[in-house]
Amino acid sequence: MNLATDLCKRFDTLKSTRSTVQSKWEDVERFVTPYRGDFFKDNSSEASVEWDRFGSDYGSTAVVSHQKLAAKIHGAVTSPSIRWFDMKFREKKLNEDQSASEWLNEVSDLVYNALQDSNLDLQINETYQDLCGFGTACITLEETPGPKNQWNGLLFTSVPLKECYFEEDFLGRVLRFYREIEWTPAEIISKFGDDVPDSIKKLEEAGRTDKQKVLYCVYPDNNRIVPVGERASPSKRPWGHCYILYKDKTVLGKKGGYYEMSVFIPRWRKTSGSVWGNSPAMMAMGDIKSLNRLIQLDLVRGEKEVDPPMMVEERSLIGDLDQRAGGVSVVRSVDGIKEMFPQKSAASTYERINRLEERIEAYFFVPGLQALLTDNKERTAFEIARMQEEVLQMLGPTMGRIQNDLLSPIIARAFKMMARDLMLPPAPQVVAEGNAQMDVEYIGPLARAMRMAEANVIQEYVGFGANIAAAALNAGSQDNPMDNIDLDAAIRLIGRRMSVPAEIVRDEAGVMEYRSESDKKKQAMQDALIAEQQGLAAQAQQEASNG
Repeated sequence: MNLATDLCKRFDTLKSTRSTVQSKWEDVERFVTPYRGDFFKDNSSEASVEWDRFGSDYGSTAVVSHQKLAAKIHGAVTSPSIRWFDMKFREKKLNEDQSASEWLNEVSDLVYNALQDSNLDLQINETYQDLCGFGTACITLEETPGPKNQWNGLLFTSVPLKECYFEEDFLGRVLRFYREIEWTPAEIISKFGDDVPDSIKKLEEAGRTDKQKVLYCVYPDNNRIVPVGERASPSKRPWGHCYILYKDKTVLGKKGGYYEMSVFIPRWRKTSGSVWGNSPAMMAMGDIKSLNRLIQLDLVRGEKEVDPPMMVEERSLIGDLDQRAGGVSVVRSVDGIKEMFPQKSAASTYERINRLEERIEAYFFVPGLQALLTDNKERTAFEIARMQEEVLQMLGPTMGRIQNDLLSPIIARAFKMMARDLMLPPAPQVVAEGNAQMDVEYIGPLARAMRMAEANVIQEYVGFGANIAAAALNAGSQDNPMDNIDLDAAIRLIGRRMSVPAEIVRDEAGVMEYRSESDKKKQAMQDALIAEQQGLAAQAQQEASNG
């Protein structure tokens, strides 16, 4: 079996087993993320897109809450306006080495600037929307097309979940990736030139715009290993990729290769027994449907209030009741015709609607994130701390998955891509010889808030220590309980947890030097003051003896 046939067979198996979860995704698309799915329909042309398919739904609470959650995560984790990550060595001695630290700071700046210059901010938002809605998202990272043998920048693509299929290895990482694409003959020829089957050329010559199914695949290629920074031909790279014309299993263009897996698939929560994740939208679906139905019924009730049904006694009306403006109805008895008003008050309905809206917002963490990431002066510090703790407990596992499955691999691949194209400065000898390992440290608002829990504990501990020390002093004790606390270590740790810029924090050697200089200045001032006092005393004594 050749490669194209094998990949298509694997793809068919994956597609046939996804129908169950797709029915859940259809509900999410209908009520929460409009125009992000249409999983069971083959959109072979622009005319097949149903732009009015969401017109029968009611209420926007779920849609707005979902958009708020995706936007909050975007702004708090990968903010477009402030730096959201830094790089650190795992070895403490390298972090303390000036040359190594300066090199890593420069590398961090270059990688961050490359990400900022790319389309990451545009594509990552769609990834967060899929993650919060469908529970699974997909984004790819490649080099921007351009001249060979030069750096062309980073190119991100958020792949719609409808087109995404994948296999996992035993560690839960992406092993094979398949993207089902619909391209017109013109799009296929613009991508691959003349290296396409004659059937596609004939369709283009005839002016046909029917979309053809093309399968894009990324797969392991003989477990090859290429050291970081070294280059190899596409056929000798660890990961292969190709485009296949599905109808006749023909490979379009030439097969390519990647040095690292170029596809990243994060999940909101892992689902037992499935590769697909679950999301807040799925958890809230029962309340979302209830709210949708309740608003629909309330609208019907409102219609009855505006245009109430009529109650007519038998034989009081001759013919039909004409309720048009200026209409004439022939009756035998006016008293036998009355309006029929709804008997129930709307207040109870509005109360149920409000409760459902609040519960849906809670599923999407809207109240907690609002308090966590904004300065709300109406709440006490204790109330804000408790709300932060609750939100972080709920978001902690998801933030870990976003960092481990999405952001860290993206940063690592960007670093390696730039190293291969010589866009990074040479590492100093201490780094090269030590086979240094680097970690990504996230410093965005949400990551900082999650680390602040430890800083708050330290602050509370120091505060308790100060209170106990004051009580001991009042009791006449000669021992200071604050001696149990290393205040220098405490302030350094709090600074790290708060992501304070390293430029304004002195290291231990700098603190010792500063204190030494400060002691010298204090001693000099004291010596000057003593000399001045002695001079004044001598002057006063001389004046007394002269007098």
